[in-house]
Amino acid sequence: MKLVVPYIGELQAEDARLVRLATFLGICCDPLPLEGSEVHCADFWEKVNPDRLSCLLVNPSVFKKCLGESDLPESLIAVLRSHFAYLIVHAVSTDPFDVNMVSKLSQGQLQAIGQIERASQSYEIAQDAKDICGAFSGLHFGPVNLANDLVFARGYADSALRPLISIGKHLFMAASRQERTEILFLGAKEVAELDDQVGDAPLTEYFSRLVPHVMALRHIFGEECWRPNADRATVIIDDPLLRQNYGFINFDSMVRLAREYNFHATVAFIPHNFRRSSPRVLKMFRDNPDHLSLCFHGNDHTGAELASSDFIRLNTMLDAAERRMGIFRNRTGLDCRRIMVFPQGNFSVEAMLVLKCRNFEAAVNTVSYPTDEPVRITIGELMQPAVLRYGSFPLFLRRRMDNTQSHDIAFSLLSGRPVLIVTHHDDFQRPQLIGELATRVNGVAPGIKWSNLASAVRNSTLTRRTPDGTLHVRAFSCAVQIDNDSNRAKRFSVEWPRSYNEPIAIDGVLVDQKPYRNFHANEHGITVAADLASGRSQVFSLEYRNPYKSLATLGFGWNAKAYLRRRLSEVRDNYLSRNRYLSVVARKAQRFASTLTHRNLSKKQNVLL
Repeated sequence: MKLVVPYIGELQAEDARLVRLATFLGICCDPLPLEGSEVHCADFWEKVNPDRLSCLLVNPSVFKKCLGESDLPESLIAVLRSHFAYLIVHAVSTDPFDVNMVSKLSQGQLQAIGQIERASQSYEIAQDAKDICGAFSGLHFGPVNLANDLVFARGYADSALRPLISIGKHLFMAASRQERTEILFLGAKEVAELDDQVGDAPLTEYFSRLVPHVMALRHIFGEECWRPNADRATVIIDDPLLRQNYGFINFDSMVRLAREYNFHATVAFIPHNFRRSSPRVLKMFRDNPDHLSLCFHGNDHTGAELASSDFIRLNTMLDAAERRMGIFRNRTGLDCRRIMVFPQGNFSVEAMLVLKCRNFEAAVNTVSYPTDEPVRITIGELMQPAVLRYGSFPLFLRRRMDNTQSHDIAFSLLSGRPVLIVTHHDDFQRPQLIGELATRVNGVAPGIKWSNLASAVRNSTLTRRTPDGTLHVRAFSCAVQIDNDSNRAKRFSVEWPRSYNEPIAIDGVLVDQKPYRNFHANEHGITVAADLASGRSQVFSLEYRNPYKSLATLGFGWNAKAYLRRRLSEVRDNYLSRNRYLSVVARKAQRFASTLTHRNLSKKQNVLL
């Protein structure tokens, strides 16, 4: 099956963008040059699509140009409807030709095309549209995009017309089933460019230029295009010691909360604290693996420790962190998953490279760019499970509780990203808010699986099936879990894409921690072929060489500073933050110290001038 894209002279700008989006999704596109005399001819379309299984992209302006602005003949409409299994009508305008074409293709179910009345209106996704709209089904959010969005006025009522996305009383996206052809109508004037930089922009800024198009393409091409494999989620709690009480956290209460609201909590654990855990809380983790787990959170959690650009210092720090957690594992029986959550959200590109060569599986952060290199990530990067621009080492993004709305959750699932939510001990002042957030996630995606962080990123893959039956898996974590849940053997092809420059050399591929020879590496990525028997599950992981040197120790000064910082942080979390008056005094003292530092810096600058 392919996407047929008519053009005259050259592809229209919006058609070219949709072709790039379709190609990004793994869909085969076939540009089709048109001449005015042939579009009426059934034989022409028969040659274009003899099996009548493909999808035709309908841009009214292309047909208007082809027909020389003449009226749209009914014979052409009949030919298009009879020769394609699917039509996508997009890039519409209020031009009478466009209105006439939409009306005739929909057999009068859609009439006028109009502007949005006001920006305060919302997108309302139909409740019964999960087969096309996925996790967005039933949601409403805004504001709408006045510059981009047009709406269709309904004609006569007909059960063959499915409202998918509405704005006010009118339709922004609809589907119509006519005999053997399904037609999807999109009200967006433009299609998003995948290279557009959006950074942390709210979804509403680009929703209508992207998401309906992805919905339509995935609905039509099904397993033939890249689509998320599984929905995963976890709540990440930064910093706490594994003691019965830490700040506002009480681990007994937290386990009860996780059971009641059906969520998993991964504690981002500071390796500095590897000898300081309560036996009772450790037992709680061992007894509740479905609700509690650990991952790395820096080494000493000193200020911006993983924002360093010094490869030797970074390698030394991470070596210390791994040795500490190795001792912790031997003493407690608890494994700390090899996922790095960056302390204070600070990291460097160099830290990503060192993590990769030390064979961490992934990194997680709230901010998508390095501390010393603020960049805005692109729509294309947001449409993947992880950001790969930093040496092809995966950076999975997480969101704060107050910045995790239902439509944000739905977009993460559309992109294949796990729903990762960051919390701190002070969020447990009102634990019901965490429970409500878990309920919101479960409401948007009833089948979502809450798991530890490693399982969440290992299963955040994209899959597509080729005609020979091979299931292609696009992996993003450096370790990926492949499951064959069917009742027969399956062939898998696992690929790790490479983005930008990748200076770290691969040493090999492991399957269930054993060397695996059947892999291929080139400038495009790494590919592994495997046959899995029915019911089998295997973990494929990449092994890299570590070319960086390390020191024996970070030094007495570093260790003393780390010790002091950790104890002062615990005083703040356990005492100052829990006392309203002391907390106010501490904040004022912090502001005073910050002001004093700023004044001293200004004086030094004046002296230099």
